[in-house]
Amino acid sequence: MLAITLPAFAETQEKPVSLSYVNLVKCFPELKNELWGIKVNLNQLKEESDRKFATSNSLLRYRQLLLKDPQGQKKRMRLAAVKTSKKGKLSYSLTIDKLDEKGEGRSIDLPQAHRSNPNLVNLAPYFLNEEILEDEYSYFDTKLNGITMSYKRNFKDIFEVEISDTRSQRRLFCEDKKNLGVVCTCSLR
Repeated sequence: MLAITLPAFAETQEKPVSLSYVNLVKCFPELKNELWGIKVNLNQLKEESDRKFATSNSLLRYRQLLLKDPQGQKKRMRLAAVKTSKKGKLSYSLTIDKLDEKGEGRSIDLPQAHRSNPNLVNLAPYFLNEEILEDEYSYFDTKLNGITMSYKRNFKDIFEVEISDTRSQRRLFCEDKKNLGVVCTCSLR
């Protein structure tokens, strides 16, 4: 005689839940969404946290593009936030690296007007006849009630989200690990 036992969730008709989702709900139960039980969707997680926690300030940390010209030469363009001496005032610096076949960069000299707080007129020539291969950017949002969120996006897909609540001393970090899927960790103090 052969005896077969079923896992506990099969007997109760409950669906299996990913460890990432368990960690998400443990840290931020207010973001519970049963549609993410099998796989946490980072784009939806960001949208839901924006709905639940109002943003009071949003800061572009950096934007980095990988460009390729018609001859196949690749360049990395990076616009990054830089603190200035004036309180609350930020400026942005632009750097462009010419990449070799290994992906290592050699800095390209830029006119001073292009290096600090470039405008669209300054940037336009760098995009002429270029194909955009990657477009990664990172934001840091200050929410109300002591909550902060940072996220990184490539084109339209978010690949990293961190939500922290200093008052409740909780932190959720989720990252798309490509082959492993989305991995979320929760830190409680």
